[in-house]
Amino acid sequence: MMKLWLQNSDSVEISWLSDYLDFRALSGIVTSLPEEVGADAYLLQISHDGLSLSSPGSGNTTPTRVDFLSARLQHRVRTTRRHDGLAKAVGLDRYPNGLHVLDATAGMGTDAYLLAAKGCRVTLVEKHPVMAALLADGLRRAARDPAQAEILARMQLQAGDAHQVLAQLPQDALPDVITLDPMFPPRQKSALVKKDMALMQGLLPPNDDVATLLALAREKAGKRVVLKRPGKAEKTPAVKPDFQVPGKACHFQVFLTAR
Repeated sequence: MMKLWLQNSDSVEISWLSDYLDFRALSGIVTSLPEEVGADAYLLQISHDGLSLSSPGSGNTTPTRVDFLSARLQHRVRTTRRHDGLAKAVGLDRYPNGLHVLDATAGMGTDAYLLAAKGCRVTLVEKHPVMAALLADGLRRAARDPAQAEILARMQLQAGDAHQVLAQLPQDALPDVITLDPMFPPRQKSALVKKDMALMQGLLPPNDDVATLLALAREKAGKRVVLKRPGKAEKTPAVKPDFQVPGKACHFQVFLTAR
């Protein structure tokens, strides 16, 4: 079983974390790192600078956090056009205004932020409590920048299992697009895996029920479902999409649902 410690060295207010984490399930809430930390242990660190995650027992001591203001993500927002990658897969080239996107596997939230920055209203659904807490912290910190108000107003975080969230969607409030980005299995060459992704792959198991989630999403999306997959576009995908949007590190399979 995964061990999770919460380190609060600055004695900051943590009550908001109870919306996402069960404090009773933690290995402990401490002010300093325990002397003995196993390789399977994770450390959530909270300070005045926000919430971060590391895995010191496995040698990954550099904290990872959700940072919507990072230079890399802001550059991606500035350089992404409506007919590029995710934007095209979601349909921004055809529906430039007012799309409601439900990101059923929000993860680090970068795709959701990009779509919100391009004008979409985005619901971020995240099952894992640690990831949901990191996302909530990222939104809280981004809100300190008044320039982010318009984008953040279009982002809403919902902690919960995507299957349950989708199943309970009312028919009169279905999203236009549902995006699925299931956790990729670890690469053979671990050196190629970015630090943040390596940490997430250790924390989150690969999603083994993609087919079930895809089928449910296709029932609930008003216009299309977008499935993000690793590598180049597949010649013979397990479920044939209406079209694919290619890319180098990943590609997008698009399933049209408009009736």
